[in-house]
Amino acid sequence: MDLIIRADDFGFSSAVNAGAIDALKSGLVKSIGLLINMPGTLEAVRLIRDFPDVALGLHANLVVGSPISNPLEIPTLVQSDGRFITSKTYRQKLKNQEKIYTNQANIKKELEAQIHRFFELTGKLPDYIDTHAVGTSELFSVVATLASKYKLPFLAHDPKFNTNIKNDPKRLSSSSQFYMSGGLPERYIDFLGHEILKSTNDISYIVVHPGYLDDLVMKLSSFTTIRTNDVTMLTNIRTKSWIETHDIKLVSHRTLVGELE
Repeated sequence: MDLIIRADDFGFSSAVNAGAIDALKSGLVKSIGLLINMPGTLEAVRLIRDFPDVALGLHANLVVGSPISNPLEIPTLVQSDGRFITSKTYRQKLKNQEKIYTNQANIKKELEAQIHRFFELTGKLPDYIDTHAVGTSELFSVVATLASKYKLPFLAHDPKFNTNIKNDPKRLSSSSQFYMSGGLPERYIDFLGHEILKSTNDISYIVVHPGYLDDLVMKLSSFTTIRTNDVTMLTNIRTKSWIETHDIKLVSHRTLVGELE
């Protein structure tokens, strides 16, 4: 079986970048998603140059930091200070059964600006695109449209929005849920391995958030020890040994590219 270990939030901060690089050095992470608008973005772009075999994606972000677009041009996505409406606010709206991401033109403008900024900083288009934090069908629909336009693989949380994907990867249980249930990072591979061995799909994937902590993470993210646990899990010898013993082939999003429209 092939397995993609996708790391998210690269560029969030210097501490997250440091943890992500330790995860990349383990050799297990083959895809990593870049936040294009955060304080650690430029550092992340520089650091990833040492890992040319790793697929660098755009981790499209509408919930933390400031937009790439002029805030006045995307009023439905920002607060009065010009920064993005937070994921906490969106989740409360969803809890109250309120609609979010209702203006698709605003979403398209900002996400297309993020794609262009990615190209400016890296000299290439992303190897794939995905979404950060809160997602809805309205958001996924816009991302799928842009993925088609720019010929980017989009492996969506809701598979019906998958774009430019040649097969049907199965998403396995997240490490974050495992930790929040009391699981230890060095034991996640036992839990994950059970799912891998039961899966009938040719390719599966997991999403992780390796990183260390700093003031920015503690202020802006609900994921704190989850990040350090993921670094521990990805650098633990038990994880790598299980994967090698069971002949699991680690691949990246570059292997997912299907017939491009």
